[in-house]
Amino acid sequence: MTCRLLRCAWLRGERGSVSVIAAAIAFPVVIALLAAFFQTALWFTARNTALSAAQQGVDVARGTRGSLAQGEAAACAFARTVGAGMLRGPTCSGSTGNTIAITVCGDAPSLVALVPMRACEQAQGARERFTTRTSP
Repeated sequence: MTCRLLRCAWLRGERGSVSVIAAAIAFPVVIALLAAFFQTALWFTARNTALSAAQQGVDVARGTRGSLAQGEAAACAFARTVGAGMLRGPTCSGSTGNTIAITVCGDAPSLVALVPMRACEQAQGARERFTTRTSP
């Protein structure tokens, strides 16, 4: 009987150990999911910043006195000033013709050091041309 009482006392001391083990297993999973959520939010913010910079560059380049070089410069300046913390090392490129297209690329901030997240966005717009109306 004494042995039986000691065994019951030992088992009573282990009450709740299953929930501690479950929490120890679930905690890293929850932290990983939170990190993935915040990393995704940072990447989307970097994409929005790149798109805003590209649109700014297209607006400058498609004007009557604008050029592709001015549009690229405006896009990069916008990305460096407005997106200073959200878009790192922005690069700007473009193409000209009847449609102006400017692409802005940069790196999003990373919570995980070995996972680089690149954000590239492109904006396009028709070049403004003023023509005279021909009479019939």
